[in-house]
Amino acid sequence: MSASGRLADRGNVTTIVVVAAVAAVAVAGALWLVAAPAASEPVGADAAERYASVEGVTATATTVVERGDRTRRTVAEVALRPGTDQRRERVVDGDERYELTVSNGSTMWLYDGDAGRAKRIPLSQTPDGEATRGDRVERLFAALDVTRADDTASASGPELAPLPVVPGTVGGPDAPANRSLGVEYDGTATVGDREAYVLRVTPEAENAAYEQTLLVDTRHFFVLEQRTEWVDDGTPVSVRTTYTNVTFDPGLDDEAFAFDPPADATVEHVDPPTQTAYGTAAKLRAATDVSVPSPELPASFRPTYASETTGEVHGVGLRYVNETGRVTVAKYNRTFPADGDRTVSVGGHEAAVTYGPTASVSWNCDRYRYTVRGQNVPASVLVEVARSVACEPSAA
Repeated sequence: MSASGRLADRGNVTTIVVVAAVAAVAVAGALWLVAAPAASEPVGADAAERYASVEGVTATATTVVERGDRTRRTVAEVALRPGTDQRRERVVDGDERYELTVSNGSTMWLYDGDAGRAKRIPLSQTPDGEATRGDRVERLFAALDVTRADDTASASGPELAPLPVVPGTVGGPDAPANRSLGVEYDGTATVGDREAYVLRVTPEAENAAYEQTLLVDTRHFFVLEQRTEWVDDGTPVSVRTTYTNVTFDPGLDDEAFAFDPPADATVEHVDPPTQTAYGTAAKLRAATDVSVPSPELPASFRPTYASETTGEVHGVGLRYVNETGRVTVAKYNRTFPADGDRTVSVGGHEAAVTYGPTASVSWNCDRYRYTVRGQNVPASVLVEVARSVACEPSAA
């Protein structure tokens, strides 16, 4: 072969080598693009948005309440709109006084079919700006900053808060006052046929008898199971509510939350008296001739509302809230016997402590009835609030 031919072949070889090298770089780049981890948004970063986007839920709700050696189990078919007070609940198994509860957000009906009785109760409006369950769940995930579903993680801080005990079950606790909480992420689990993220909320203090476990739907961030355990005045208490047979967005209309009592039912109307709101307790004291209590509450609570009730019942009321709980202190010109789940002493008087959707402590002083009521607050805290009020003068 001539020199010119050899040079031509060498040129072809050089060209082939260069092309092959470029191709190798291109392939390597493509492989790098495939293998490179994509930036991942933390799990639950849009939990509140996804929760709010759910227009309706139907499910079977099973609630088990254990207090000491007593256990109560209730199974109900429910329909609800998350983030609202619209709910329909029919008890299918359990010893409950009312078999049907229906709320359209402004009015709640309770119906006892065996007795042929219906009770109509007007509802107060939820305060503007109150955090939804979706907001609270998102805060927990934000603290954890988890990017993989099979990870484990933990976080803590005073801004963390558990979820309130599911309404309609039992008076539940707030997180222990003035204590930092920790939250743990423990991968996923299955509730019924749905996958759920597992979160555990506990106080950082080792001797704090409180724990809440949340199993949160991985798609809609609806809490499929909530277990809350605490100790109330030495008695262990636990509440577990589980939603199974869950259908999201089943097409609920307003009729699902409407109720017309049967024609032969006895209907009781709970009509609210006239109520005047004041911005502060100081303004209420200046406007009323009834002395206004000055309760002492844990530092996490802030005053939000003061009011005077007039009409057949005359009294005053104060409301306090924190991230998860609510406490009201009311005083009105009616007295009743001390009748509750147990009794304690408040200011030398016998006070009744009751458990239910909210816990309460009630006692009589002269012609006035005092009630300290708490939503998601331990009865032991309510008793201390009651004792800080005791029997203050009944006239300003």
